[in-house]
Amino acid sequence: MSILLINASPRKSKNCYQALCNIKSTLEKENVDYEIINIWEMNIEYCNACGYCSAKGVCHINDDMKSLYKKFDMSSGTVVISPVYFDSIPAKLKSLIDRTQAFYASKYILKKPSIDRNKHRVGFFVSIGGAKKYTTQFLGSKIVIDFFYRSINTKLLGDLYIPNTDEVEVKDNNNALEDIETMTLRLIKEVGI
Repeated sequence: MSILLINASPRKSKNCYQALCNIKSTLEKENVDYEIINIWEMNIEYCNACGYCSAKGVCHINDDMKSLYKKFDMSSGTVVISPVYFDSIPAKLKSLIDRTQAFYASKYILKKPSIDRNKHRVGFFVSIGGAKKYTTQFLGSKIVIDFFYRSINTKLLGDLYIPNTDEVEVKDNNNALEDIETMTLRLIKEVGI
């Protein structure tokens, strides 16, 4: 099955896109199927804490998340590429993550998982910040992303943090490009494709 590449940036050709292209290129070289999910092109409503998923195990909101639930379940892995917005992730990505509460509720409240818990899935996170590196730059993102990967029943292989892209873009940062390729190859190996 394929690897989901979640692009959480609305910018079409900047740093997240450059990282995404590097991952895509490595997957193509290794003949691995993938699907790019540009969340800014999707209709993903905010979780309204209605409690429906705690009672039924699914979300009642009829939007593009309906197809994403199935994709998460069928996938072999998920990679999230996100810019840093105020030491965290963009609101659009947070909306997607909050909506995986339906998986959480089905697993832990209802004890009837709506995602296959026996399926081996792996993933990694790429977080890209424009500012020079500072202590808390990626902390908010990490906390949210760690929980997201647990919700989608996916082993998080690691996080790649790329600061200072206002001065050195990802496409010009050989260390970052090498780290992304290495992590992508590790993901392929872990999935067993």
